Amino acid sequence: YCGIHYFDSPAYPEEYRGTLFLGNIHGNCINNDFLVRNGATYVAKARPDFLTANDAWFMPVVQKTGPDGCLYILDWYDRYHCYQDANRDPAGIDRLKGRLYRVRYRGTPRRWGFDLAREDDSGLLKLLASPNVYDRDIAQRLLVERNHPEARPALEALILDPTAPRKARMHALWALVGTGTLDPACHKRLLDHDDPAFRAWGVRAAGNKKQVEPAIREKISAMAQDASPDVRLQVAIAARKIEGLDPIPLLYEVLSASADDPLIPQIVWQNLHPLLEEKADALLARIERADLKTERGALVILPRVVERLLSRKDPDPAPIARLVALLAHGRSGDPDAARQCLATIAAKIQTGEVAGDRLARLRARLGPVLAQTLSGPDEGPLALDAALLAASWKDRSALGALARRLESRRLDEPTRFRILDALIAAGEPGVFDAVARWLRDPEGSTPEFRGRLLAALGRLDDPRVAELVLAHYPRLEPELQPRAIELLTQRPAWARALLAAVKDKAIPASAININQLRKLQASKDAEVVQLARATLGTAREGRDPNRDAVLRRMREHLRKNPGDPIAGRSVFQKLCAQCHKIYGEGQDVGPDLTSNGRASFEQLLSNIFDPNLVIGPGYQAMTVATTDGRVLTGLIAEDSPQRLVLKVQGGKVETIPRAEVEEAKLSPLSLMPEDLETQLTLPEWSDLFAFLTLDRPPGDPSAKLLPGTRAPSPRQTTDPAQFGSLLDEFAPGFTTRAVGAGGLAILAEYRGRAGVLRTHPVDRNTPCILRAQAAIPEGKTTRLALDVSHDPRGDWELVVKANGRALRTVTIGPETATRNGWAEITVDLTEFAGHRVSLE
Repeated sequence: YCGIHYFDSPAYPEEYRGTLFLGNIHGNCINNDFLVRNGATYVAKARPDFLTANDAWFMPVVQKTGPDGCLYILDWYDRYHCYQDANRDPAGIDRLKGRLYRVRYRGTPRRWGFDLAREDDSGLLKLLASPNVYDRDIAQRLLVERNHPEARPALEALILDPTAPRKARMHALWALVGTGTLDPACHKRLLDHDDPAFRAWGVRAAGNKKQVEPAIREKISAMAQDASPDVRLQVAIAARKIEGLDPIPLLYEVLSASADDPLIPQIVWQNLHPLLEEKADALLARIERADLKTERGALVILPRVVERLLSRKDPDPAPIARLVALLAHGRSGDPDAARQCLATIAAKIQTGEVAGDRLARLRARLGPVLAQTLSGPDEGPLALDAALLAASWKDRSALGALARRLESRRLDEPTRFRILDALIAAGEPGVFDAVARWLRDPEGSTPEFRGRLLAALGRLDDPRVAELVLAHYPRLEPELQPRAIELLTQRPAWARALLAAVKDKAIPASAININQLRKLQASKDAEVVQLARATLGTAREGRDPNRDAVLRRMREHLRKNPGDPIAGRSVFQKLCAQCHKIYGEGQDVGPDLTSNGRASFEQLLSNIFDPNLVIGPGYQAMTVATTDGRVLTGLIAEDSPQRLVLKVQGGKVETIPRAEVEEAKLSPLSLMPEDLETQLTLPEWSDLFAFLTLDRPPGDPSAKLLPGTRAPSPRQTTDPAQFGSLLDEFAPGFTTRAVGAGGLAILAEYRGRAGVLRTHPVDRNTPCILRAQAAIPEGKTTRLALDVSHDPRGDWELVVKANGRALRTVTIGPETATRNGWAEITVDLTEFAGHRVSLE
């Protein structure tokens, strides 16, 4: 959405006042929402769309209320929302012109001959009560810019006048706060005001000013548990700004009163975490005095507190040990919060972010805290998490306890995997045998679990991994085989075994995609490089200039050979789901294809077979070599001084401590390989495209093909019996009874467009009518989109009807068909949501 605008003007009906106008650049419309309170923030609820453009290039980026009270809309006016799409189609951009619209209600007059800057201060004060938000906003701004001392008493009087309109009082308050000059006596009255909005702005004004009187500072300290979430939110924001305030106790008090608020805990954390570098003890002292059974707000952030303490420059782990002891064994301890904190610490150790001397000191401090739990029963509430943490620093007793747990057939898969992860991180020798057992016995685990096993094996520096994976590769599910290949490219010894298997034809060469080949070619192991070139050839480093030929070949095949969308879902799981989601299934690495990358058949074709033509920000491949010999390729999820986090094929998130990054290189190419045509058979491609070119899941009766999916074959007929079959090829669901001269035709090309339907009026008074029945879905905007062209022999009239009522009438001629002889017409059908409609 663009240009979210609060509207308050008498120029429109009352129903629009106090609502939001939002520019929907994807829907070519202006949405209208109303706001519902949700704690310290709001939730927007949809009203009917304000307007829908009849031009597919409509791109509303800014909305403002004008001096006449009407809504003004700035239209960027382009076909594409993203320039990566525009690069594929430069004609889809107008680089010179935009549009500016004034939307009036009935006969709303223009407002001429005014200049608010000529008003004196008293005139501007009166305008603060205007029913038009434009006047109020401009008057407020001018008062702030002038900042006349003589206007301040009048502003203060207006703010505190209970008989004045509330909107006028609020704008007066904003003007006074904007000047930065708030009289202490007025400020104190604001902080004591009955209206929470005035109290909140009193706190905000103090935060802006930073230096305030002690009485005001003390008053704000006492407002940390104010009944209003607006006030508590502003106290949290001001806590670090106001000089003389101790922010940590204040933030804690706000948090303890706001555990269920959707916004305040996030704001508290943003202001709290910078203080923990030097003031962690102050927070812990406050938590130790608390009764966490009643002050549950603090529990929301404690795992994040632990994570922040682990990354401090000061390696002293004493605050972490105190916090864990409090949660695990304190009088007001909380097992759930303790589990989350223990899991956070274990994860940092397992990824290597806490290692060496820092780990030794942490173990020395935390070991005695865990001893009480570890010596208790295995079924204790913290027994598993304590053992997982202790195993991470290679405690023999904990490792033994986890190994015994692992033997249980009753262990659920998430717990089993947590234990395996800890044992792998600890380098426990027996873990390889456990992994091998589960890979050999697929009946005892799910494909999801085995996929996670393959990803975890990357951290096990054992030459037997390649032998194990290659032996079981043929029996792996199709969706797991690409993950196995990705695993084997990560270490030189495994890569050599993989390439030997390819050479011996035990693994098909097509199983290795071009990005994996590039990774092998860049290996520091000379034997891997030599084997890769001898077995697979050499991969170019830039975009393949022959991609256009691949696109032509695949376009021709896919249009001539329709597939099965149900079978295509399985192909998607095998190939695409390694990195993409669709309809909630798959991995979250690349874009979610439910609503991205397939606006049309041509866009989908280009994105799949020429992914390096245009690469969106954040989708370039990053290759990282680690100090323990691994090579990982993925998309950057985090790049900080502490760590590099990659999302890799298969959905695994790899966290690499900075100290373990030997080399990191950002590729100019996409993570998506450009040789995907070699990864599937042609029938599989037909099935996959049959699945992906439906705009909804197969089986949904409302599913439609993406624009351009079918290439209609040129033909012409005057036989009414043939009209149906011809229209089914071009526009499924439409019928017609009569056509004039020349009959109905599909043209190979017309005015630069391929596959064009030609109709003709029956005579000058009888139109050719195309008819269809359509079910309009509920809960979303639905539009009919038409591209139409004019005939050089004369203009014609397009009429779109629904249930017999004309929704749109346009004369199609040179003045309307301005895009190389074409006009793009859209008609909003949302008013028929939930019903079937007869279209003509």
